[in-house]
Amino acid sequence: MNHRLPGIISSLSHITTDPIRSSVKPPLPVYCKTTINHLKSLTGLDVSPGLTNQEISAVESSLGFSFPLDLRSILQTGLPVSTKFPNWRSGSTRNLLLLFNLPLLHVSKLVVRNGLWVNSWGTRPGSDAEALSLVKKFMEFAPVLVPVYENFYVPSTSPNLAGNPVFRIDGDGVRALSCDVAGFLQGLNGSDNIRDSGDSRRRRRVEFWTDVAERGRINVARGPTLGWWSALSCDERIRACLDDVFWKLREAGWKEDEVREMMMVMDGVDGDTYTKALLHGMNDVDGDTCTEVEDYQKDGEVTTLRHLLCSHEA
Repeated sequence: MNHRLPGIISSLSHITTDPIRSSVKPPLPVYCKTTINHLKSLTGLDVSPGLTNQEISAVESSLGFSFPLDLRSILQTGLPVSTKFPNWRSGSTRNLLLLFNLPLLHVSKLVVRNGLWVNSWGTRPGSDAEALSLVKKFMEFAPVLVPVYENFYVPSTSPNLAGNPVFRIDGDGVRALSCDVAGFLQGLNGSDNIRDSGDSRRRRRVEFWTDVAERGRINVARGPTLGWWSALSCDERIRACLDDVFWKLREAGWKEDEVREMMMVMDGVDGDTYTKALLHGMNDVDGDTCTEVEDYQKDGEVTTLRHLLCSHEA
C-alpha cells in the first residue's frame, strides 16, 4: 500500500530507515494492553473497543496510507476517544485528511516565516518562494506522518516497521521524541504537559523528518529574557550564561513557556550558590557561549551544558 497521501505525496520505491530497533512484527499483546490500561486510567479519556481489521482497512484505503505496526496493534486493542485523539472510527475523511496535512503546513510556515532550513537540503534559494517549492518537493518523498495525539505524529515507513520515533510538529518547529508510540502514550499524564520517555536508546532515523528535527533551526530574535536570574546579585557571567541557555533552548525548538518551566527548577537557590556551582563547571565564558571543563556524551545524549549549547549551533 502507498504510504503517501494522494495529492500530497507521490509513490517512491526506496524509503530508508535506520536498522536500530527495527521490527517487522507488531508488539506483544501484553505491551499493547499495558498501554491501553494506562490510557483508561487517565481522567477525561474514554477508551472504546479496538478497531477491527475491516475498520483499519477502510481507513487505510480511504486515506492511502498504512498504520505503523505498533500503532495499529494498540488501536486494535483499544481506541482512545477524546478531542485530542484522531477519530479513526467515525471521523470524516475530510477531518482526518486535515490532520495529515498539518505537518506540511507547519513546515511550510517554518521555512517562510522562521527561516527554517536543513543542511541536507543544500544551499537555500534566494527567494522564499523558491525555498518553499524545493522543500515541498522533498516532502513528496518523505514518509507520511500518522497523527497520534494533538500535534504528535509517528511516521509510516516502507517497509512497515514498529518502533519509529514520535515527532512533535507545530508552529514552533519539529522535534523527535526519545520514544516510540507506545512509550509516548504511556507517558501521557492527563495534563497538558507532555513528558518524553527519556529513553537513552538511539532513535531510529526516518528519512527527511529526522534531518528536520536535528538540523532544522528556528531563527529566534534575541532580547531581554526577563528571567528570575536577571535580579540575581551575582557575577554578570552567570546571568549571561543563563540567558544563553534560555535562547539556545528556544532556538532548538522548545516553546517559551516550556523553557521557563525547565529553568524554574533552578529558582530558589541563592546567587552565591549559583556563582560557585556554575563557575566551578565553566572553563571559559566568551560572548554568549557557556562551556564546561569536560564534555561527556553517552548514547547520543547531551550530558553537559557545553553539549547542550554547542549541539544547536548552526
